[in-house]
Amino acid sequence: MRRLALDGDLSGRDCLALDAKTSRYLLRVLRMQKGSTFPASDAEGNRFRCTIADAQSAGVTVQLAREPGQDVDAAGNGSDLPRDWPQLLLVQGIPKGARMDLVLRQAVELGVDAVLPLQSRHCVVRESADGAGERQARRARIVKEALQQSGSAIRTRVLPTTIPDQLDRAMRDAGYPSEHSLRLLFHELPIAERTLHEYCAEGSRRIAILIGPEGGFAPDETELFKTMGFKIVHLEGAILRTETASIVALASI
Repeated sequence: MRRLALDGDLSGRDCLALDAKTSRYLLRVLRMQKGSTFPASDAEGNRFRCTIADAQSAGVTVQLAREPGQDVDAAGNGSDLPRDWPQLLLVQGIPKGARMDLVLRQAVELGVDAVLPLQSRHCVVRESADGAGERQARRARIVKEALQQSGSAIRTRVLPTTIPDQLDRAMRDAGYPSEHSLRLLFHELPIAERTLHEYCAEGSRRIAILIGPEGGFAPDETELFKTMGFKIVHLEGAILRTETASIVALASI
């Protein structure tokens, strides 16, 4: 664990009782005890140095001390990141199997602000509304584990799954309206009008990246995305798997 991920806004707290699962993790897995210290962050990006004041497996109590010099902006960027670090939204066409889990972990490690799963026509996996709550909770757990392992200063959000017709609204609700963000669709075909460098040189720090599923996007879906303000990006070379394309696109930005 690089940094324990805590829920809520703890900026006004100096003491916190942890839940049983987190308590057992600290005591049994990490072998901590009364007096042990470790770093943590809350959902608002506040960062703390925690000291275990009471060590009971049923509920550890910790003292919270705010870490000095942690100026966190609206994107959740701590002072250990460059000031021009982009605010990133990854719109991911839902892949099959456990690949979505991998995409989420990689997004956390790369400092993505939010991940928006997209159910497009060629997605092999069809997500039903019945399991939405359980699925969302599972993805939130994966992100929390990745946050704690990587120590990322950005608290990555996982948004509810959307469909192409509702994508623009979902992106606006997430803070990425077309008029205030750069929207990039990474496409396997060489249909881009400009290079990635030229698009990024426009200077926007708020960038949305759209990656298709294994089967890519249908032509009419691509046209729909273009009406939403997406600009086509094509990277030369071999066609990448969807989970590889996401990490390459994010790293390229």
